[in-house]
Amino acid sequence: MAKKNIFEKLGLVEAEYAEEGMEKEVAEEPVEAVVPMEDPVIQNLAKDAEDLNDEEVKEIEGKLDVLIGAYEKNKLLTIEDIYRNARVESDVKKSIFMADVFLKALPENLPLDVKKESLLNIMNVSNIPVDSLLSDAYQRIDALNTVLENTVQTTQSVIESNESSIRELERRIQELRNVNDERRKFEEDQNTLIEYEVQKIIGIVDYIKQ
Repeated sequence: MAKKNIFEKLGLVEAEYAEEGMEKEVAEEPVEAVVPMEDPVIQNLAKDAEDLNDEEVKEIEGKLDVLIGAYEKNKLLTIEDIYRNARVESDVKKSIFMADVFLKALPENLPLDVKKESLLNIMNVSNIPVDSLLSDAYQRIDALNTVLENTVQTTQSVIESNESSIRELERRIQELRNVNDERRKFEEDQNTLIEYEVQKIIGIVDYIKQ
């Protein structure tokens, strides 16, 4: 079996079969022909990728995991996503929102107590248990609060991690600035020393030539 290149190891490309219309056979080894290799940039990238050792591949994979994780953490969940993940009832007729549908069907000018009584009567006639709708409502609230709490916790974790990285980078930046300052001082001292020696030699030469 041919050695996989870095693109295949990271799952960024897939192998294609030699001819279209052929049925895929498990025993048949696929032909690697996904990227247009005539492009010199692609050729150089592929060559460099093949030269990577396992440790370098793991490092790249780790960085990809971090990027993917960051994307997932910042992926906005719709309300539908939250309900679906929590396996909340999807049938509107069995959800708390059915009560809202009935309420909107009633005249707006009805007194609150009359409107509530009318709502309960409609639900009773429709064989919709109040307890069932309330249970659905509590389940939805729990699902929403869980995501809310997770969002807050994840945000705090991300910020704390980033702030720690920022402090470390700032410390490193200051170290590099100190190194630059020391190097400038070294250059100044070295230049002064050499210039003094050059002037000394020129003085001797001038004396001899007089």
